[in-house]
Amino acid sequence: MAHDDTLRIISLGGIGHIGKNMTALEQNGEILIIDCGIMFPDEEQPGIDVILPDMTYIYENYERVLGVLLTHGHEDHIGALPYLLERMPLKVWGTRLTLGLVQAKFEEFDIEEGSEFTEIEQHEQLEIGSFKIEPIRVNHSIPDAVGFAIETNQGILLHSGDFKIDQTPTEGLPTDIHAFARYGAGEVIALMVDVTNATEPGYSGSERVVEESLRRIIEEAPGRVILTTFASNIGRMQSAVDASVDMGRKVAIIGRSMEQNVRVASKLDRFEIPDGVRVDVREIDDIPDRRLTILITGSQGEPLSALSRIARGSHRDISVHKQDTVIMSASAIPGNEALIWKTINGLARQGAHVLHGEGEVHVSGHAKSEEIKLLMNLSRPRYAIPFHGEYRHLLGFSDIAQDLGMREEDVFILEPGGVVEFTDGRARRAESVPGGSLNVDGLGVGDVGDVVLDDRRNLAQQGIVLPVVAVRRDSCEMVAEPEIYSRGFVYVQESEELLESIRQEAKQTALDLQNRGIDDPEQLYEQLRSRIGGYVERLTGRRPLILPVIIPVDGNCSTEK
Repeated sequence: MAHDDTLRIISLGGIGHIGKNMTALEQNGEILIIDCGIMFPDEEQPGIDVILPDMTYIYENYERVLGVLLTHGHEDHIGALPYLLERMPLKVWGTRLTLGLVQAKFEEFDIEEGSEFTEIEQHEQLEIGSFKIEPIRVNHSIPDAVGFAIETNQGILLHSGDFKIDQTPTEGLPTDIHAFARYGAGEVIALMVDVTNATEPGYSGSERVVEESLRRIIEEAPGRVILTTFASNIGRMQSAVDASVDMGRKVAIIGRSMEQNVRVASKLDRFEIPDGVRVDVREIDDIPDRRLTILITGSQGEPLSALSRIARGSHRDISVHKQDTVIMSASAIPGNEALIWKTINGLARQGAHVLHGEGEVHVSGHAKSEEIKLLMNLSRPRYAIPFHGEYRHLLGFSDIAQDLGMREEDVFILEPGGVVEFTDGRARRAESVPGGSLNVDGLGVGDVGDVVLDDRRNLAQQGIVLPVVAVRRDSCEMVAEPEIYSRGFVYVQESEELLESIRQEAKQTALDLQNRGIDDPEQLYEQLRSRIGGYVERLTGRRPLILPVIIPVDGNCSTEK
């Protein structure tokens, strides 16, 4: 716990990876949380639905938590809130669209009331416990995004939120660089800054460029236009709808998350589609191709998404037409590149014209190096804490900060659970708190760890062999010939000779232990696993998971596994 006038900044996620953003600020015995997001699994985490930050420190200090302050409505910033608030109701502050998306998630999770939601406005003066806060307007790939100026015991802490500096945004006003400069004219103790594109030179493109490109593409397309983007990119979808309306096209919106976000944004006056323009997926075959635009989920090549199913030819309502133009209007989340290319290739193979890549049909919602430099020069922080980046981004930001005259030791690159402590205007690393990740698999949270994932990867790569041995309970003497079952290892009908040799090895292993007078089922299990594993590897060069099954048929010793 922080004492006296100490400020502690505790990173619980969003550092070293893209996702599960969560930071806690602590002073005067109070804790204020900024964001509470999820991360999506990659191919190395089979079966995992989403990944949460380790919130042990928050749970253990519940009585001191003031609530959660949200920067914007992306899943990597709000997605873990239902898991937190279901366990411990809290106050939540966010802008209008952000709270609308949060409350939609609560309906989806069927969470009972208990938490209190407060809508905030850009540049409103807030007092939350001992913290005084001003939300600052920033541009991002979703409306109603903000950063924060937070008055603490140690001075002003600036938090950029996810940001870019777009001089010609398609919605709202540009990032309020004047507010950052206003605080920079005083004394900023630290800047927490989004560094997703810190290694990218120059400036991120303007959303206006994409708007103009989409309009041109939709106007010139000879057939249907199928556009995929992040379901939260309300502005991008609005640009496509506006252009389609002007070109006399109907619009279909397909994909659960996209449909939900459009519903929420429309209700909050953040998205508009004229009456008579939107059509149901079941009506699209009745509309001439030249008069139809489809907005659809699947920008990351997710295997179960609508676009991926179209690419595989397995979508029940939509198939590719020869003159379709498919617009992949999103950047790849690290780790998704192979899935995206698979989707693109599947669409192209069926005759679609696929447009992708940054510049014409997509611009990033995150600042590049020159924009980060501008924010640093405007705010003039004494210390800097990068977030929202992999380690290469964090180190890239450190180089930027040093180019601007900041000392390397004044840039704090943290691990999840890492703590920076400010006392008397000086910062130092403090003892870490529990940090890391919790995997969500179905209804289970945190019960699938590295050991289980290793088994799943092994099963996927090498398969499984199950030697089944029936033994007497009282002596563990083998009472029947062993049986060998396998899945994902070999095709049984073509490998009878191999499986027979494995069966003989299992039989010999059981007989060897029996002849040595060993009647311990644990030893039988381990010997079967070890010897058959080595035997299979020598024969095939493969290492499937060996899972012996010991079946007791008589006696008192328990041998079940």
